[in-house]
Amino acid sequence: MKHHLPLLGIRVHLSGSIPDELSDKEQENIRKFVQKLTSMIFSEGGTIIHGSHPSLTAPLKISAEKFIRAGGKKDALTLVRAQKFAIKDEHLEEIEHQREYAVVQIIPGSKENEQESLIPMREWMAERSDVIICFGGKWWNENKSRAGVPEELDTTLALGKPAFVIPQFGGAMAGYAKDDKSLLSRLHNGLSSERNFEIAKMTSSMDIVNNIVTQLKLLPLVRDSISSGRNFRILVLDGGGLRGTFTAAVLARWDDMLKKEGNNELVKHFDLVAGTSTGAILAIGLGLGLKPLDILNFYKQEGPAIFPKNRKLRHWINSKYDSKTLRERLEAVLGKETLIDNSCCRLVIPTVRAAHGEAEVITTSHTEDRTGFQNMTAVEVALASSAAPTYFDEAIVDTEITVEKYLDGGIWANNPILPALAEAVRYLKIPLDRIDVLSVGTMGNESDFTKSLGKGKLGWAPESADLFFSAQEHGALTMAESLLSPARHLRVNQQTPSEIKLDDGGAIDDMAERGNNVAKDSFSAVRSRFLDGIYASDWRN
Repeated sequence: MKHHLPLLGIRVHLSGSIPDELSDKEQENIRKFVQKLTSMIFSEGGTIIHGSHPSLTAPLKISAEKFIRAGGKKDALTLVRAQKFAIKDEHLEEIEHQREYAVVQIIPGSKENEQESLIPMREWMAERSDVIICFGGKWWNENKSRAGVPEELDTTLALGKPAFVIPQFGGAMAGYAKDDKSLLSRLHNGLSSERNFEIAKMTSSMDIVNNIVTQLKLLPLVRDSISSGRNFRILVLDGGGLRGTFTAAVLARWDDMLKKEGNNELVKHFDLVAGTSTGAILAIGLGLGLKPLDILNFYKQEGPAIFPKNRKLRHWINSKYDSKTLRERLEAVLGKETLIDNSCCRLVIPTVRAAHGEAEVITTSHTEDRTGFQNMTAVEVALASSAAPTYFDEAIVDTEITVEKYLDGGIWANNPILPALAEAVRYLKIPLDRIDVLSVGTMGNESDFTKSLGKGKLGWAPESADLFFSAQEHGALTMAESLLSPARHLRVNQQTPSEIKLDDGGAIDDMAERGNNVAKDSFSAVRSRFLDGIYASDWRN
């Protein structure tokens, strides 16, 4: 089927608006152009990104609804809004209507200053698109710094991406092309400046559309691993023992808020879920069909039994807690014989090979060369990532070939964002610029480790584990941000005034309350970017 869709996976940023000064006939000509262009791009497998300008809503809606009636998906069209234009009642009503035929993305930014609110949105669209088509626009003669379409063009060109300019429709792009004689020679679209000039003089909308789409098909933009305009979405869940209560509460509240809108299958929005230690338990539970609320109740009901206060002297000569209790509780909720490959979503679970301290990543069998763990049960995988030294015994997995021993994945990947990205890029062949990550932490605090300096083993003993986790998480986040940028990574977490220990059963209710509140505060941004009702394909199919 792919060879019939030459624009499959290409995302076209349609940047434009209808200038006010045009006659009714000229305005209608632009609307017809938009409708023809978008319909042809949809039919060839491409997708459209647009900044939700009211003057173009009608033709975009017509094209999108026509495409959907023909069996297409609504994610062929993405309408992007700055947060400033998504907070009033009239905005919310319009957004709900638009979600019937398009994906609506709300980009956080200033709610007061209109110009500042548009900057993150323009950067987001430039990063997400493969090519930009610019026409019309306003403000060029009055205030060039406010002219949005030329600004979006420059932002995209600065990233080295191709562009097409249509100055004959007037407005800001006509002014820009007139004032900057070099514009048509630096569009990176594979055409000579002479050919771009010829297109710029065309008067027939159909001729303009045909020339642009023909050239789009010739550009080296298509990637075989991309099948739609939707990004590959990853959910990342940190380790942190009982602090997973916070994470579970965040997910449970989001799921409950989605449920009220008829969209509550939270995990099905993600193509891959990565979790370490307590995050592994969450990830595996979600993949096996447990509701976030079920997992939250697991922490509330079983947490005190798994991390009992009365440990007597066992932690001086044995592990601090009984691994048998953890196994029994996990078997009760995940199933004793349930295999990891029963997960509806791809899983990435960091652990450590105990024999030589080597980093290991356990995965579902989502590609032909990732089948090494297909016979492991969900409980075995959860224990393999949760066997924190001094807290629990090593996890032992007796296979037909050998006995394998594992330690907690938090030793090297307490925040598993980097293993998740590596899995998507290396094994699933997803381009880095087509990945979105939602990562949820297990709370943190501004620890001061300088108080342990110069105090030897006794001084560092109570702080060393926290130092390792803190440094690893910060390093992972820093590197991930440099790879993804904030436009494609959203971090949800909370800093606490004082540290909550990962085995503090007395703080369970407090952590659940904190997670609940953080979820409500972040829901708008998370829903728009990740929980939009468009589900990922089941990898098992």
